[in-house]
Amino acid sequence: MNGAGAEARAADSLQRYFDQDPYARFYNLDRLTDVFLTCDVDWAPDFAIEAVLRAVESHGQKLTIFATHRSEVLLGKRSWLEVGLHPDFTRQDGTARFEERIAALKAIYPDAVGMRSHRDFFGNNIGDMAKQNGLRYDASSFLWNQPFCQAHVDYNGMTRFSYCWEDGIHLDMGFGLEVSRVTLHSPGLKILNVHPILIFLNSSTEAHRRSVTSRYRDLTSARHAEIAVEVNKQRGIGDVWREMLAYLAANGVRTHLLREALY
Repeated sequence: MNGAGAEARAADSLQRYFDQDPYARFYNLDRLTDVFLTCDVDWAPDFAIEAVLRAVESHGQKLTIFATHRSEVLLGKRSWLEVGLHPDFTRQDGTARFEERIAALKAIYPDAVGMRSHRDFFGNNIGDMAKQNGLRYDASSFLWNQPFCQAHVDYNGMTRFSYCWEDGIHLDMGFGLEVSRVTLHSPGLKILNVHPILIFLNSSTEAHRRSVTSRYRDLTSARHAEIAVEVNKQRGIGDVWREMLAYLAANGVRTHLLREALY
């Protein structure tokens, strides 16, 4: 039995378990063919957001970005960019209820159809509020480096996507700065996530990122010159991510907006 034949038979046997799954076409059951690139803005200044957009656009890829605030660089329409919402329910300020935070972001980005909560803070009540505000999906389920990540339709009709990798957790887990440490070649949804400030700083540890961002009460107001001098000149997570984009492009892996997976 040759390797190619064995792989084909294995894919066939897996496929029958997903015959009724409308998202199965994105599950990479026989090989890596489809990836979703995502980004959580986390109050990054516009120049850091722009760095992420330029990297994705340079490879002709697509990106779903979840916004925490009004960013001028995210307001224009681009066919390769989807803007979703990234509400923060973890910090209670006594002035805004959960539903008001979703509604406030939806007012800035009225075309948004999806969300990912900051720190993945999510529950059925938030899902219901999201649907009431016209959203159709949530991507707050994080299964670190796991195979067989999937999507499903929740009880209220919201689609729930699971994502499998992000830059900050990669650093926290001490996984090393090689693209090979990202589990790309197992079956399942490959939804990958980054944060603009980590990519811009090219941090090699979360401590480096925190040492810079902790100086700012409002990170969105940080000046380019102030942050640029703090960029890590050695190998960092930004290098890993950019090499990953190049690898996906060189191997003909398709990228999609999350809204494109809805049916």
